[in-house]
Amino acid sequence: MAQSVPSPPSVNVSRPRAAPPPLPAHVREIADAVRMELWFGDADPRHADLEASRSMAAAAAKAAGLKPFPEVAQRALGLLADTEAPAAKIARVVAEDTALAAGLLRVANSALYRPTTPIASVQDAIVRLGLGTVREIVAAVATMGLFADASGLAHAIRNHSAAVAALARVFGTEWGAKGVDGIFLAGLIHDVGKLLTMQVKELDYATLAPETRTKPDECHVHERALLGYDHAVLGAQVLTHWKLQTELSQVVAWHHQPGRAYAAGGIVGLSVALVRLSDQLEYKLAENIAPDPAFCEALAMEGAAAYAGFSAHHLIAMWPKLVLVREEALASFGVHRK
Repeated sequence: MAQSVPSPPSVNVSRPRAAPPPLPAHVREIADAVRMELWFGDADPRHADLEASRSMAAAAAKAAGLKPFPEVAQRALGLLADTEAPAAKIARVVAEDTALAAGLLRVANSALYRPTTPIASVQDAIVRLGLGTVREIVAAVATMGLFADASGLAHAIRNHSAAVAALARVFGTEWGAKGVDGIFLAGLIHDVGKLLTMQVKELDYATLAPETRTKPDECHVHERALLGYDHAVLGAQVLTHWKLQTELSQVVAWHHQPGRAYAAGGIVGLSVALVRLSDQLEYKLAENIAPDPAFCEALAMEGAAAYAGFSAHHLIAMWPKLVLVREEALASFGVHRK
């Protein structure tokens, strides 16, 4: 089980916290160059992979104390990958971990999956939702369980990830996207590299400019400038070590390299577009749940929405549902609204 993320130091409420100092000019210049370069991918991806694999966070993720899933969840995922495994056997394994079973039923009964009647048992969930969906939920619940005691910025990242997962699933299912059954899990763990980096204190995100934490496509460029790699590359390294699906690792690795993903096309290209679209929308929904036509118009012209085929009209029409599933995701994973 992962170690607790330390709480931020207490602050004297009688005095406002000082704003983080601006990044040095040379770091800003590197960040701007990285931003342009990464749109189409690394010139030398081996360098970033090597830096990530050598990082403290990657080393910590391989340590015995930071196993990705509890033993029960690992066994359940193995059975759920076997199309011949009896539902009753899978249910018995999941039931060995009461927290995992409860989390599975909580998510399965949420608006994310919209059951017509309540799902009363793990076996019922398997029969009604299917092995692939239940496997995705089990992996999601287990992964979020690693960071259940997150506080401060880590808590905000966990909130954001849960919400992005819910939005991505809506986009992937409402419009009949094929081959992206794992989009919920991809959205949930797209920023897992940040959480691991914070756990081992390899980078203090509180020292970065506020927009790196409140806007999409900002944080990773500063990580590259300061560390030589970003949370997307690190996350993909860790997911590969955890033996999750290859496509999932690739989506996480490329979610800040959209040009590269779109050129590759297929499931990975579409999944990256859906995660990016959800990422951008979640930041807006966290600020204001009222529809913003101007924002939707601008977003529809951006690469992710255009690639996935969503117009401003689509986004505005879906807005109430997006608000609802975001709230459901935060409730389902035991986090609170920002």
